Amino acid sequence: MDRASGELEPDVKELLEAHLEHDPAARKDAREIEETLRLARRALADQKVVPLPQSRPSWRVPSWAWAMAACFVCGLFLGIFGARERSVAPSIAYVPAPTVAAESGFWSASRFRARLSPVNVKSENRVIWKSPVRKPEIL
Repeated sequence: MDRASGELEPDVKELLEAHLEHDPAARKDAREIEETLRLARRALADQKVVPLPQSRPSWRVPSWAWAMAACFVCGLFLGIFGARERSVAPSIAYVPAPTVAAESGFWSASRFRARLSPVNVKSENRVIWKSPVRKPEIL
């Protein structure tokens, strides 16, 4: 390839030509290389010089980051303008607080007091539970 492009020193060129005279396979390879370089020069001679592409800066934002930013902006836009169209306040139903009479169910305090000790505990007593790891106090 160096010989075909004219880049060999004169003494190296003489040694290579002597080698090519005695080796027909190398001579065939040299002719193929010369023909390839000739065709390449001919093809490039008709073309304008194409500049090498500029390298991109290393701080460039990846495309997935732009896609995430676009999704965020679209969601923000839809959230703001979607909420403005539905300005109806939700109705809040009044639910009365449970009375003492409604406390007779499964989770009632009286049921808890009855199972707490085998001794009968008066219903007026209060249960104070200070810590989840200690037993509750009955006052």
